Amino acid sequence: MISNTGMTDKDIMMGVLGDYKLAIDALSHAATEAANESLKRDFINALNSTFEEQKQVWNAINQRGWYSVKPAQLQEIQETKNKFRQPAGVM
Repeated sequence: MISNTGMTDKDIMMGVLGDYKLAIDALSHAATEAANESLKRDFINALNSTFEEQKQVWNAINQRGWYSVKPAQLQEIQETKNKFRQPAGVM
């Protein structure tokens, strides 16, 4: 369907998904930088809620075939797991 602005449902949903990605980035940064434990916990709770909402939007988009994902090969999955198992900052 096309709205009064000329945008389709897909355009709107993809925009919402993009907004969630920006919010996740901002909340992640805020949680990382927060020195106050209570504030940090609030940011983390907001981040977790935002992840859940983003997933719901993504699921709706994916169900409509607007954002399909190619299944990863088992070797690619294992390589990625191995990459992130390495301790950060170890020299």
